[in-house]
Amino acid sequence: MPSIRSLVVLLAAVTAVACAGSPRAASPAPPAAPTAAAASAPTAEAPSAPAERQTIQYGYNPILAGTPMYLAQDRGYFTEQGLDVTFTPFDSGALMIAPASAGQLDAIAAVPSPSLFNALVRNVALKAIAMQSWSEATLLLRKDLADSGQVKTPADLKGKRVSFNVEGSPVDYQLRRALLAQGLTLADFDVARLANSDLAAALANGAVDAGTASDPLPVLIEERGIGVRFLNTADVIGPQPSGLLVAGPSLLERGDAITTRFVAAFLKGLRDSIAATHDHHVDDPAVLEIISKWTRVPAETIAQVHTPTADPSGRIDLANLNEQQDFWAHEGQVPTKANLDQFVEYKYLDAAAAQVR
Repeated sequence: MPSIRSLVVLLAAVTAVACAGSPRAASPAPPAAPTAAAASAPTAEAPSAPAERQTIQYGYNPILAGTPMYLAQDRGYFTEQGLDVTFTPFDSGALMIAPASAGQLDAIAAVPSPSLFNALVRNVALKAIAMQSWSEATLLLRKDLADSGQVKTPADLKGKRVSFNVEGSPVDYQLRRALLAQGLTLADFDVARLANSDLAAALANGAVDAGTASDPLPVLIEERGIGVRFLNTADVIGPQPSGLLVAGPSLLERGDAITTRFVAAFLKGLRDSIAATHDHHVDDPAVLEIISKWTRVPAETIAQVHTPTADPSGRIDLANLNEQQDFWAHEGQVPTKANLDQFVEYKYLDAAAAQVR
């Protein structure tokens, strides 16, 4: 079995969207984007006029959920729309909210979380303009506990040390909801809060009995015989909308046409991502290589990841966002609920969909 150290190094390079509340600093610079010549595209308002070139600063977390944006960048869909998009990596979705609100980032990848909902209450001028991804979480069990039969059902984990990931993260939310559906709450467990990159070592040395993470981490942990898949949250509560494309004031103030062009390019990347996925796995070698370049996860590992079905329309599920905010309010993480009707804006997606057939 490969050393735990080598696994930890790889896990640290693929920090997942689950770390939305992590305080870690920004990641190293992303891979250079292709230098294909930009082709101007018509705007919705003036079909015969060439698009004015614009530069957009985009903040993102280099994880698998960002695939539509990676494809839009690498396949030239932004340049077709007259946009030069600069990708700036962050280890945490929470760390992008302040610079986006201040106009230092024009758009960001965000996840529904207490940090986002609490920021919206402060009247930050952010708009959710499309849904990037749906996700699921996996609860991994220590292999010796699985092999011995000591733990056969979630109820058997009562009193045991279980990592629920970073508090307020999508995987934390999904695991808590899945266990709640089976009559279990946090009070039933000895709760740990481990980041994704720390889970493998904790399972290997017995520091935790079980822990949750989003792919590709379960694939890597299973491959190395450290843990086994015990519960998939999608089997209990279904895949959950988790990746939002959010525009900041510095983008919105430039007018509807530019934001629409940005979303149109994203939509093409989203549809390419869906077209490359069959039986819940990405199997297009070219797409696997692009994802691998941006996330630094081996293509063969990405190919093994169970990928939830995405909505090709990119439409945001407002009812689900409200449901997630209600959950965190009940848990005491959101003291005052934001008006999400004011946060979600469909007009850019509707206009972009009319362009991208």
